[in-house]
Amino acid sequence: MPHSAPPDFDRDRYARHVAGVAATWREAMLNAGFDAAVIPAGASAYRFQDDLAPPFRANPNFAQWAPLAQAEHGVLLYRPPHRPRLFFYQPADFWHLPPAVPEWAEAEFDLEVHPELTDLAEAVFGHLKDGERTVLVGEAGAADGNAPFDAVNPPDLVDALHYARARKDDFELDAMRRATELGVRGHLAARDAYFDGASELDIHLAFLRASRQTEAELPYPNIVAQNTHAGVLHYQLYDAAPPGLRRSFLIDAGGRYLGYASDITRTYSAARDAFADLVDALDAAQRALIDEVQPGVTYPHLHERMHRVVARLLHEFGLVSCSPDAAFESGITDAFFPHGLGHLLGLQTHDVGGHLADAHGTPAPPPERFPALRLTRTVEAGHVFTVEPGIYFIPLLLDPLRVEAAGADVVWSRVDEFLPCGGIRIEDNVAVTADGTENLTRDAFARLERHA
Repeated sequence: MPHSAPPDFDRDRYARHVAGVAATWREAMLNAGFDAAVIPAGASAYRFQDDLAPPFRANPNFAQWAPLAQAEHGVLLYRPPHRPRLFFYQPADFWHLPPAVPEWAEAEFDLEVHPELTDLAEAVFGHLKDGERTVLVGEAGAADGNAPFDAVNPPDLVDALHYARARKDDFELDAMRRATELGVRGHLAARDAYFDGASELDIHLAFLRASRQTEAELPYPNIVAQNTHAGVLHYQLYDAAPPGLRRSFLIDAGGRYLGYASDITRTYSAARDAFADLVDALDAAQRALIDEVQPGVTYPHLHERMHRVVARLLHEFGLVSCSPDAAFESGITDAFFPHGLGHLLGLQTHDVGGHLADAHGTPAPPPERFPALRLTRTVEAGHVFTVEPGIYFIPLLLDPLRVEAAGADVVWSRVDEFLPCGGIRIEDNVAVTADGTENLTRDAFARLERHA
């Protein structure tokens, strides 16, 4: 039962990707002193006292080599300079549809298909050689007492691999463009559903339908938030009934293609009012900041720049009475913009390596004032990350400010006007080029809206 690749799957591009991944792993393994790497795809564990498990999601270190949605219990073995070997699990099963063997994989891997887990494990261990140092890169539980591993997820190896994952090749960029298109199709349908008066649940379903994704296929659970729910950063529920009075709508939702994610947020106002003007102003500020992105800029610098822009917007919209500089220096902006400007994006929505200064694992922690900043690296060509500023009206953060000295500079009567709207977030996915950026998100919106 072969599994065909997507109709537009570029085998040559994928071959170059696998060759690049192999080169990265070969160098990292050499530097860390390992001869062989065992990379299990993983498996979903049953819920407590149940015979049901959550949907399977592959170990991202495995998915980097083999973009397979159905690879549970699979294993990839890499022993440079030999070709990587893929051990594929395909049980004889009439309770569930067995996973299909990827017919395109034999071009890049030595492929073995096993119907029994014990046979698969014996085959993996049978390819390991005495005297070789072997590392497991995956869930530590895969290393039982009989497994011949010299190390499990050693930091010197893992840090080098994670640092390198920030730079995307042509195969990965193409997958992320396609993931973005899926997400944008969903966003356009969600926007229309909102303005038609739909509930959060119905908007969520409209997104799934338009993006042709199941909930299990999403890169992360959709955030579909109306009114004050938009002030809950990772709001996780879906009201089945629309609110009595519609004020605002925030949707943070993406797509996934060949394992790669998009992560997109848009905010809308139900009326043409001051909140709508603030949405437009933050949208313009976000686009202007993206214009400043280029290799050599540090991401913490961009984060601070946006905080200063937020301070300016708070001043312009009458939310603070002090100067923008004073609003930033006193920490007022922290209560309105409490999260980081963005994060690396790729096989994981919050992709790895954001706090690494180099491939040796030197830490690059976030600034003390901004502990939630997930990305602290210097921007390089090939990086893909989000740029997602926000302005929120969250009582949990604003109430303490009301009694602090800096709170005297906040125009609380004006803040109270915005509280029912929850907040604003605008998020694009940006690929860095040698001389600037490719805005994956804006390009997809422009293309799809033009052909709507």
